[in-house]
Amino acid sequence: MIHKIFSTKKSARYATWGNLSEKTTYFWFVLHGSKMTCEQMLYKFSDFDPETHFVVAPEALNRFYANGFSGEVVASWMTKRDRLHEITDFSYYLSKLYHVYSNQLPNGTRKVLLGFSQGGTTMYRWLHARKISADMLIPYSCWIPEDIDLKVSKTKLNEMTTIYTYGAKDQFFKEDTHDKIIEVIKKNELDITFEEYDGNHRVDRTQLHKIFKKYIEIK
Repeated sequence: MIHKIFSTKKSARYATWGNLSEKTTYFWFVLHGSKMTCEQMLYKFSDFDPETHFVVAPEALNRFYANGFSGEVVASWMTKRDRLHEITDFSYYLSKLYHVYSNQLPNGTRKVLLGFSQGGTTMYRWLHARKISADMLIPYSCWIPEDIDLKVSKTKLNEMTTIYTYGAKDQFFKEDTHDKIIEVIKKNELDITFEEYDGNHRVDRTQLHKIFKKYIEIK
């Protein structure tokens, strides 16, 4: 038995929120976590001003039923099988979609990348593989991959303001998770500010607004 790889076209699903126009001041490109959909990320922005905020939420290329063989359909960015090829595929997909919209933005628009959980890890792998221009990076309750050298990423990570946020009651964070993430950050010489809050493993609307007001909003 010989396993081989064959490249083929694939349709990708994504969703947007807000009105892209000359009034657009903030552009968000947000990656969902495992077993989620693109819409679930957009719901978190429903109380942002749609005239000044434009949000693009790509959906991962791998879909499956959340429970058995029926019910809700969810998505995942990668698994351990053929992971390098999956990284190549989603890096191409994300870059192409990002540039479709970033090229339409009015001058001065602040560009923000946010990745939640597996979406945050995906975001780091994407930025390592491809050169992307953005102002802000928000890894949200995610693991920073330790198997790649982020110092030589195609995207210069330290040229973006990076705010790592997570809930103090995150059920997926063990006692030593924070310390291990710090080790990865030091090894890769990353400049990251931590913003902990009282929450669990989900995107918290209040925390999202707090980060926007403190770090992103143009005064």
